Amino acid sequence: IADAILNGFSYDYKLQEYGKREMSLGLDKYGRSRFGRGFREYISGISKCDSYGNGCAMRIGPVGYLFNDIEKIKEESYKATITSHNNSDSIKCAEAVSVSIFLLRNGISKEKLREYIISNYFSLDYDIEDLRHNYKFSSNAINSVPQAIYCFLESKNFEDAIRLSISIGGDSDTIACICGSLAEAFYGVPEEIIISVDKYIPDYMKKIINQFYNKVNTKQLMKKKKENL
Repeated sequence: IADAILNGFSYDYKLQEYGKREMSLGLDKYGRSRFGRGFREYISGISKCDSYGNGCAMRIGPVGYLFNDIEKIKEESYKATITSHNNSDSIKCAEAVSVSIFLLRNGISKEKLREYIISNYFSLDYDIEDLRHNYKFSSNAINSVPQAIYCFLESKNFEDAIRLSISIGGDSDTIACICGSLAEAFYGVPEEIIISVDKYIPDYMKKIINQFYNKVNTKQLMKKKKENL
């Protein structure tokens, strides 16, 4: 998504390019397919592109960072989502994430964000301990994105947000990714975490990641937010 925005490509083109590259690598190191069935069918051209999965919300973060008008963010979120997830729940959930990032990086409080999400998107009536004991795995956007946002709202810092999101179980990597995208907009990412994860990032991704951060300049953003507190 970031590559498409930063370098003037369509979302569909870049998602197809990325998906085909990853699929060509075969199974991951755990012997699993690199994508869910819906995305594999999208890449192979046999899908109706109406998935209700949460992958659209997992990848939508750059839209909330790289555009500076809430209506434009909604428009781009829609365009980035429908290419593979043309489902009303997926569209709504991806928009909720991208808009949340925009609002957070512009100084909205957690409580105001909670009110905004409840008023415009969906309920956040959860309890962290109840989720830990009773939440069940779901790759559906509507059954995982609200939980991810809730975990961010309950967090104390960036690392705590990631830990909380993993602690509830379910589709943990996706939930943590969504939660983390909001947490970065609010807290920033600690330098030691950035350094420690660098070795896990494929080289071909680093060029886009560096381009993204040069554009967004999150360190300057965090400095500005602290000055405004």
